[in-house]
Amino acid sequence: MIEPSPHNVMTTLTAIIRKVSPGGHKAAITEATRLTQDLGLDSVASLELLSMIDEELGLFLEMEDVVGIETVGGIFALTMRRLQTLELSA
Repeated sequence: MIEPSPHNVMTTLTAIIRKVSPGGHKAAITEATRLTQDLGLDSVASLELLSMIDEELGLFLEMEDVVGIETVGGIFALTMRRLQTLELSA
């Protein structure tokens, strides 16, 4: 698992998103980048994204956790909150 600094988490999420997005999305990915409209993530890619977050960051998220999240920034914020919660409970 990586050190959960905001920079490391965003770098890891960006790399994961590039892997799961159709065509490997080459353009810049920012917190404002929309998961469906800009990146083309469908339900299968979204499940793959959650699986890779678990694998890379050691953070299990379910589809219910991310329903309604539309941007990379939303995923980043959720991931940071959950990682901080894990740190506090450890």
